Amino acid sequence: MNCDYGRGIRPFERTVALGVVLAIGAIFLGCLSPDTPLSEAALAELARGQPACGELTYENFAASFLATYCLRCHTAALATDFERRDAPQGINYDSLEEIRQFARRIRVRAGELGDMPPRLLPVPRPSEAERVQLIRWLDCGTPSEAELPER
Repeated sequence: MNCDYGRGIRPFERTVALGVVLAIGAIFLGCLSPDTPLSEAALAELARGQPACGELTYENFAASFLATYCLRCHTAALATDFERRDAPQGINYDSLEEIRQFARRIRVRAGELGDMPPRLLPVPRPSEAERVQLIRWLDCGTPSEAELPER
């Protein structure tokens, strides 16, 4: 019994088959791109200037944003790497103090680059408008309602 499977395939057919496999792989990897950077329009909106700080607070924006998009992985309540979906231990957003500790990281990863939450996870992802709001809240110093001046 002859087991030389490659002998019956002509070089042209091998080249075409390899091309098809590579094309499918490229499409697959493109769909799994780890990030979705902000669009030019969103960047332009951010560049136009900061609205008055105090419009967005932890209570009226950030708490629900983080609960929806971040706390599935970034909470001390999840002990194992499997539960945390490989989120690094110690990077938790359970309190405003912890959020402030990682504010720059949150701004870059979840806001600017859009690679959090990871595209590979079957979880909701924030819209571009929500990401712009997140950046604005972080740029204002992550205010809570208790820290705002009396109006």
